[in-house]
Formats: sequence, structure tokens, C-alpha cells
Amino acid sequence: MRRAFLLGWALLFVCTSLEAQTKIRILSADVTDIIKQKNGSRTYYLRGNVGLQQDEAVMTCDSAILIQPDNEFKAFRNVRIVQADTTIVTGKTLEYNGDSRTFTMIHNVELSTPSSLLETKQLFYDRNLSTAYYTSRSVLYRKNLKLTSDYGVYNTDNDIVNLKGDVSAIDSAYSLFTDTLLYYPSNDLFRFVGPSTLLRDSTTVECQRGEYSSEKAQLNLSKRATISAPGSFIRSDSISYNLKVESGQLFGRALVADSAEGLVLESAFIDYMRKPNYVDAFSPVYYRQQLDSDTLFASGDTLYLRTDSSSLRTVNLRNNTNFFSDNFQGKSNYFNFNERFDALTLFPKPLMWSKKSQFASDSAILTFEEDVLDSLFLIGNTNIVSLTEDSIHFDQAAGQQLDGQFINNELSALQLKGNAQNITHSISDSGQLEGVNETNCAFITITFLEGDVNKVNAHKGVEASYTPWSTATAEIKSLPGCTPRFDERTTFNETRPPTTL
Repeated sequence: MRRAFLLGWALLFVCTSLEAQTKIRILSADVTDIIKQKNGSRTYYLRGNVGLQQDEAVMTCDSAILIQPDNEFKAFRNVRIVQADTTIVTGKTLEYNGDSRTFTMIHNVELSTPSSLLETKQLFYDRNLSTAYYTSRSVLYRKNLKLTSDYGVYNTDNDIVNLKGDVSAIDSAYSLFTDTLLYYPSNDLFRFVGPSTLLRDSTTVECQRGEYSSEKAQLNLSKRATISAPGSFIRSDSISYNLKVESGQLFGRALVADSAEGLVLESAFIDYMRKPNYVDAFSPVYYRQQLDSDTLFASGDTLYLRTDSSSLRTVNLRNNTNFFSDNFQGKSNYFNFNERFDALTLFPKPLMWSKKSQFASDSAILTFEEDVLDSLFLIGNTNIVSLTEDSIHFDQAAGQQLDGQFINNELSALQLKGNAQNITHSISDSGQLEGVNETNCAFITITFLEGDVNKVNAHKGVEASYTPWSTATAEIKSLPGCTPRFDERTTFNETRPPTTL
């Protein structure tokens, strides 16, 4: 019995304490009129220097109507609520419910904290959650940042802002436009959903979803994002990129275009730094380099691009490599382009084509002069196959080393050295194949006219023979290793990504 009695007193004390904590108290008023209703409630009409309090919240105004025990009031003119000395709300008219600890403020409303200021027409505030809600066009200021939105939710305790509608975030360093934005002021972090545009310096970022840390200038984007800057364009399914250092990673259907460097790169993954130019790309990779009067297209499994202290690049493309230009095509497991020497190195055993000619060797070097193909060097087990005038048969040449020259990106002349061998077909003026010429010598020179073999000259220790076609054996008709493989010629489509990339 004694224990039940003590428990009853404890419950009564708790209830009384809660009531004392939530009941609205009158602190001050110049004039107070009290009207007692038949139901026992009282209405207080307060005028002049009105002060009211509920727990740590203090409210002041010019006049108010307080209803007890309903524990609610209305306040008018110069209304001000101060909560725990950290959050201050001002406006012209207030409706306050003490039991739910919520209020609605209308007309010229301002909510201020030590670090922010919100301006709106109407505000609903839940003191239990320390959260403000607004449904009209409003502006939130924080330091140099101006946040404008149609709808908003602002948690003043956790310092989190949720904005919707036509949202803009304008700062001296950047501008962000979206339709749904979650902002963490303490971290200067933005998370956005829906069509979004970020402008920073001369860079434009567009995406459907992502986050932006303004202090670090760090972007994490998804839903097919793009980053555009003068001379540079980036696009990918998702991007992690820092705008300060212009560096990051691209995941899924990635593209990097640098018009200043004349290159375009597409891949499933790209690790990219703009300056100094640094790229790692993987599985598969599609590379495009603008030359002076042509464009070099290439593809492979992996790509590594590095820039030296003189801002000259080296491009390494490896495994299953194909390259294509209008005048020259090829295949090689290893593709290395060095800007310092303007040279493209291919090995091992590259296979190449130029118009009606095919080239094969242990390794090859192509050099460029002002972005125009200038020369070709083939080293080790070199052979050449050229389509004859009748477009049926193939002239052949073999040796150990080849030096070739290009004019206007077209093959002009070749010199084949080291136990040079040559087979050419003799075709009459009427187009009839008559015989085959076989030559062995120290070196052979071949000149071309519009892609066709124009003249062949043998030099030093020349051994030559002619055999009518009707009596020529298979050994005479073909040189070892000189197998025509024109059906393997790299096509443009092999060096371009599929539509799914």
C-alpha cells in the first residue's frame, strides 16, 4: 500500500512537471484583459511589450491573444521568437500551439541562426524537431551563399536544408541550379537529384544526380554526367572529379575530348588528369588524334597517356590494337605514339596497309612532320604485297629493312634493303597477264603514283629472271611470308566504340 502511494505521488509529480514545462507563461504586458468563458477557460488579451515563454523559448510582440488551458495564442506585429538563444524567428503574425510546440509565422518572416538567415512569406516550425517548413518562394543566406527555392525544409539543430522546385545556389565561386537539393551547411556539401547544372569559373557541369563539396571543389556525379570547359569535354555514366586540380575517374561509357590537344578518348573506365595530361583507360579503349589533314583512330584493351616536363605526350595503347586513317591502317599488339619525336612505334609483328599495298615486319616506326605522315621504317623480316594493275594478282617484295617516304599522306617511295627479293607481274596493254619477273639484289627502290606501283629498280648484285605465266611454278609466283591479307585490313568501325559504350 505504501509503495502504491509513493508511485502515485511520483506520477503526479512527473505530470505536474511536464505541464509546468509546456504551459505558456505570461512574462509581460502593458495592458492585460481577461475574459473567463463558461467552460472555465480564460482568454488573455495582451497589449504593449508583450512577452510570453514556453520552456526555453521566449516570444515577444505588440499584442497577443492567449487561451488557457488550450495552451495556444496568436501574436501580432513585431513578433519575435527566440529559442535557446540560437534560433530567432520574426514576422508580423503568429499562431502558436503550446501542446504540439509548433507555430506558423506569416508576413515578412525571417529565421536566423548564428550562421544563416532565411527570408520567406510563411513559415511552419516544429520546435520538437527544430525544423522549419516553407512552401513559397524563399531565400536562405549563409556567408556568401544565396539559396533560393519554391519549397524548403530546414533543420536548425542538425544544420540540414532540403529544397525543392526551382532551386538555385549562388555563391561568389559557383552557381548551382536544380529541382531537388539537400544541403549540409556545416560541410558545404550539396546533394542534388533531377536535372542539375553547376557553373564554376569557366566550367559547366550537368547531370541527373550527384553531390558537390564546394570547399574541396569535389564532384561525385551519376546518371550520365558531363563536364565542359574551354578546350575540354568529359562525359560518363558516373564521375568522381575535382574541379580545382581538374582530375578524377570516369566510370561507364566514359569520354574525354581535349580540343587543345586534338584528342578524343572513349572507354569503360578512365582515370584522367587534364594538366599535366595523364590518362589510364581500360577495357576497351578508343582513341582519336587529330592530325593536320587527317585523323588517326585507334582501339585497344588498355591505354596509358603521360605528359613530360615539356608538355609533350606519350600514348601507349596495348593488346588487340587497331588503327585507322584515310591513307594508312594497321594492327599491332603494342602502339606507342611519342610527341617528342613525332613517331608511332608498332610491335611485335605489325601488319599495315596503305591504299593498294600491305606491309609486315617484326617492328615498325612511322614518323610525322607537322602532324602529316612523313616516313615509314620497317625492321626485321620485312615484306610488301601490292595489288597489280589488273586488281587480281599481287606484286611482292621481301627483305630485312624498309625505308618509306610519304607526300601529302600518300606513299611516295620505298627502299627495301638486306637480301632484297621482288616479284612483279608483267601485264600487257590489253590487261592480259603474261609472266612474272623475279629479282634478287642488295636493295630495291619502288616508287608509287596515286597508290599504285609506278617503277621498281634493283641495285647491286642483281639477279633477275622472267618466266611466262603459263610455265611459272607456285614457288616462282610467291615469296615466303608475302601472303595477301587485305581482307584483315582495319576498318573505321573497328576503331570506333559501339553505340552501347
